[in-house]
Amino acid sequence: MKRRNFVKTIGAVGAGSTLAAIPACDAVRTNGGLVATSDDVNQLPEPGDALVAHCKAILEQNLVVPGETFVLATPMVFDRDYMLALLVAAGELGATGLHAAVISHPFDPNAPQSRTDGPPGYALTGVHWDLYAEANLLITTSIGKAPGLPGPSTSYAVTAGDHPYASDHEYINRPGSKTRWLSLGGSVENQKQFFPTADRRERTLRGAILLDEHRGEIRVTSDAGSDWTTSNIGRPGHAQYGIADFPGRWDNFGYGCVACAPEETIGEGVLVLQPGDVISWNPKPRGYEVISESVTLNWEGGYVVSIEGGALADEYRAHMEGFGDPESFGIGHWGWGTHEASDPSYTNHYHHNHIGSLLYNIGINVAHGIGGAEAGYSGLGDSRRTAPNHSHFAMFGCDVFIGDQQIISAGDLDPIGGGLG
Repeated sequence: MKRRNFVKTIGAVGAGSTLAAIPACDAVRTNGGLVATSDDVNQLPEPGDALVAHCKAILEQNLVVPGETFVLATPMVFDRDYMLALLVAAGELGATGLHAAVISHPFDPNAPQSRTDGPPGYALTGVHWDLYAEANLLITTSIGKAPGLPGPSTSYAVTAGDHPYASDHEYINRPGSKTRWLSLGGSVENQKQFFPTADRRERTLRGAILLDEHRGEIRVTSDAGSDWTTSNIGRPGHAQYGIADFPGRWDNFGYGCVACAPEETIGEGVLVLQPGDVISWNPKPRGYEVISESVTLNWEGGYVVSIEGGALADEYRAHMEGFGDPESFGIGHWGWGTHEASDPSYTNHYHHNHIGSLLYNIGINVAHGIGGAEAGYSGLGDSRRTAPNHSHFAMFGCDVFIGDQQIISAGDLDPIGGGLG
């Protein structure tokens, strides 16, 4: 028996809809629009049992129960089989809700886009964010998205919704929110490789709680000459373990990392990036790059004040100066990875999550949520830096001291900070 059993005529079909694949001769034309019947839809291929089981495992891990409202938000172009499998899985779990595909206003994907002003093509309004805020579980995903189409979410500091909060992210992550928000990406193969586990969740929370309870000096050193200090006084520990299992929590599926937003005016010393470390080019002429030569970043008062090295350092300096804003060089967030299965061949995931690695952001750090125990350790607290960029770099093989306690030694993460063992 088919999982789907539609008993009524089910609605008008527009461009980008999965129902648009139904031949016109098999449907009814009414008022100039294509209307699909229940028989038409039930003749479409079913998502495979294995894919539905995979999606159901994701939803169960994110605590979907009968009667909950589930909202799946995608671009107008999406992977039909995967999205249908998610909806079928939600139905089998007894959830109610809908799939929201964002109407597209195409734009040039290579055009400059600001982190603080809504770039052209987002096509999101207060209607979207009010809908998202009514969900018990919100999944936003761009799986299958075509280039040049808007995604289902704004970036960190953009406000498209009609609400009093500093950004749309903060609106969903606000105190009292009921919405558990999961950002879902990657191929099914990658999702299975990075699938969240109870052990990784516990270890990552352990690291976030360590940061949350410390609230003081943090020091990073390395054999390459790094010696850098900052402070997280007043800032909570943040955990990403790939599951949205707490009201108001946002997470990236398959992640494993601990972070905080250091005090914006405290970041002193030197960081020496070595071959094998990673920098991001964002907006990206070439995305994430594993570097092949050293780059030295000198810090004062929470800012990168000079970038030294060879040709790569010159190029990186020019790239960062191109943002035209001194805040682009300021510390945004800092932390370490807890993911034991991250693969260096998938640089985006590896640089963010590899166990014992360090991830830095320079640039914007606002609107990640309140954080702390009362928010399930999701959020960076009262972070204040706004900038046109959110630029990452990752370092491997460093030593990290939280106060007088060493938690990472040459890239080896101690269990007290979320390491294995």
